[in-house]
Amino acid sequence: MADALRAAFVGFRHMHMFDIHAHMNKREDVEIVAVCEQDAQTRKRLVAEGIPVSHTSFQQMLVAVDFDLLVVGEIFAGRGGLIRAALEAGKHVLSDKPICTDLGELAEIEALSDRHGLAVAAALDLRDCGAFLSTRDLIHSGTIGTVRTVGFSGQHPLLLDSRPGWYFEKGNHGGTINDIAIHAVDILQWITGGGFREVLAARSWNAGLAAHPRFHNAAQLMLVMDGGCGVIGDVSYVSPDGLRYSLPQYWRFNFWGDRGMIECGFNLPEVRLYRCDSDAAEELEPPPDHSGGYLDGLFEAIRAGGGYGNASLFSATEVCLKAQAAADRGMSGILLKD
Repeated sequence: MADALRAAFVGFRHMHMFDIHAHMNKREDVEIVAVCEQDAQTRKRLVAEGIPVSHTSFQQMLVAVDFDLLVVGEIFAGRGGLIRAALEAGKHVLSDKPICTDLGELAEIEALSDRHGLAVAAALDLRDCGAFLSTRDLIHSGTIGTVRTVGFSGQHPLLLDSRPGWYFEKGNHGGTINDIAIHAVDILQWITGGGFREVLAARSWNAGLAAHPRFHNAAQLMLVMDGGCGVIGDVSYVSPDGLRYSLPQYWRFNFWGDRGMIECGFNLPEVRLYRCDSDAAEELEPPPDHSGGYLDGLFEAIRAGGGYGNASLFSATEVCLKAQAAADRGMSGILLKD
């Protein structure tokens, strides 16, 4: 694989990393040259999963291994520092979401990526869902006119028995809004082509999780997009564990426009289109999902020598971090732009 991108992994502290590794392992245009896991317990799982660990020190791997792309999956609060170190060393970055838990870290990551012309991407795989690809095409073609309001449900099961213990340790998680809402904010920017201008309200709280009374497993937010479009969403960890991720309400979106509305969802079999001049819904079959497709654009951009979606990722991360801060501090009306 002489022309393949060389990828090094650091941290498998979240289940998403195993999916990212599997996607990369199947591709002919990437070669995994190193895997670093600094946590002893996680190293045991990697051995059980058949993933060889080459390093137990990130700094040692960064110095000793020649690679192009760092894939980051440490605890949420530990990601920002690893990403900064990679960028300072001239490496592109792909991170599990979220990329960091602090606005100061985000500013440093953005500055370093701009200064060195490096790509920073996150594994935001909702863009690979056929239903959302179809919805994007409908909205960009003006089928429902200007989008005026959006409602979404992104509730997740907590799966307490298998959720990493560090989630519930003080300072490691960074908040449920920053954890989950990044998917919705990113997909809304991508589907509508617009950005966000205000965090109108946000709330997070402990909704009956007695085992971890300080952990906020419930979260809701109200945002304003450019042009005044209002967004209301729920990203709580209160979905029934037994159903896992199978509910039709899992990543379900309603887009209301001047000339109709669209209902779509990750687990819905079709995209439903309601036109203002029709009394019946159109049930549209979405294209197939493109599993792992978020890697395509990233690899193309790296080979072209430029960034990939950096501005979109940074703006979505800023929205979520400011919404999380609003929830943590009981604030409202947080302007994102002057």
